[in-house]
Amino acid sequence: MRILDNRILVRRVAVGVCLTAAAVLASCSDFLDPKPNDVLAPENFYKSASDAVAAVNGVYESTKWGHWLGYWYMSDIASDDIYASPNFGSDGHRMAEYIFNASEWPIGDVWGNRYGVINRANAVLDRVPAIQMDETLKARVLGEAHYLRALAYFELVRFYGDVPLIEHEVKSLANLDVARAPQAQVYALIVSDLQAAIPALQDQYSGADLGRVTSGAAKTLLGKVYLQQKNYTQAAQTLGAVIASGRYALNTVWKDNFTVSKELVNPESIWEINYDAVADPGSGSVQTLFSLPSNYPGGDAYGLMGLVPSLVSLFPAGDQRGNHGTFMAPPYTDRLGRVVDWTVPNGPAFDKYLDETNTQNMTARGWVQQSNNWIISRFADVLLMYAEAVNEGGTAGSMSAVVALDSVRHRAGLPSVGVTGQTALRDSIRVERRREFVFEGQRWNDLSRWGILDQAIRAKQTEIGVPVKGVPSNLFPIPQTELDINHKLTQNPGW
Repeated sequence: MRILDNRILVRRVAVGVCLTAAAVLASCSDFLDPKPNDVLAPENFYKSASDAVAAVNGVYESTKWGHWLGYWYMSDIASDDIYASPNFGSDGHRMAEYIFNASEWPIGDVWGNRYGVINRANAVLDRVPAIQMDETLKARVLGEAHYLRALAYFELVRFYGDVPLIEHEVKSLANLDVARAPQAQVYALIVSDLQAAIPALQDQYSGADLGRVTSGAAKTLLGKVYLQQKNYTQAAQTLGAVIASGRYALNTVWKDNFTVSKELVNPESIWEINYDAVADPGSGSVQTLFSLPSNYPGGDAYGLMGLVPSLVSLFPAGDQRGNHGTFMAPPYTDRLGRVVDWTVPNGPAFDKYLDETNTQNMTARGWVQQSNNWIISRFADVLLMYAEAVNEGGTAGSMSAVVALDSVRHRAGLPSVGVTGQTALRDSIRVERRREFVFEGQRWNDLSRWGILDQAIRAKQTEIGVPVKGVPSNLFPIPQTELDINHKLTQNPGW
């Protein structure tokens, strides 16, 4: 298994600056001992428009690997949706059963990767302004770097709380012990980055630029940031503007969100991380292999995880997100007519990331061979975040909270919500988010944001029959590897 070892905060970050020229250079260790014949130093790289584009492409590449594995250990496996099967390693069981500690590898992996992204983005923001190039293209490159830095910091602050705030490229291994900044300062930079990105980015791209972040992606992330901060007025206004733009719409068929041939180009997609195993062999996604039941025909299938029964029971008959959508219940008949049964996991398994219209997914699955993207933002999330913001006190724009919620329900095949009152609508919105976004990197963050993580994990621990310990905190621990090398860091309470 390839796991990027990014766990050493800024020391690895400093070395990671060989970065952007990085995709075309030798190893980072060579950068520390440069030889004129085999190393292009950053000072000799940021000279042209093509250098600027290559540099920001390096930020995308780091962002891609940051969502490849460790991220969804934290965002989903550590939530109340998933239990670890006997096939999962001890790390998966510790995360799923919430008995991990600060030394667990995904916690350090996510931390280290995000600071790698941040340093690459900082290098772009520090160096590209001096390049003589087309100003519109320059603005776009800088806007992309602002967005990607904002996303990295947003993921850090949601998982860890106060984190070191580094706004410029790290060029030296000296003075790298950096204290944690208050969350308010981190959020201020995130908001500033996204506000800078929105006017600089295009509404849409085509050709070789398809898949770059857009102004709509930046607005959507800004709305999510406001919601996280419980700034419901700004969240409703920002997300309402995304809705009113008319640029996005729900796919008629929910499963089209996860269809390889419709990635990036379907009307619901706002921004997704592109794992194109055809154009970039060896850089495919792996969540399909982890989540399919063991020995599912057509290639690798590990059966590492299953859905807790209480989650499966949330999907009524007729909900297109249920059986043959989010999950498959045995015996399962797929689109190739194969009738499949399994014992691992014990009961329903994930179907969400199996594209049954894709030949490779169905007949030739293998490690890092899948072209299944990881979705960062889609329109259903905009609608449900907007509904939440309006219900919590934000001003409604072009639609009410109920209409936004019902749009998602109707697409799934469910009737109108039929509830009134803030509390009842809040509960309905939360249930709908759980049904809609299983294993999409949303659940842990939702539980933490709502302040019900401990309650949810205790219920899961009871349900799957492990000792009930609850959670120490609504945050993850600061990685032990970082505490060991940066003595200005402090641990989160409870850990």
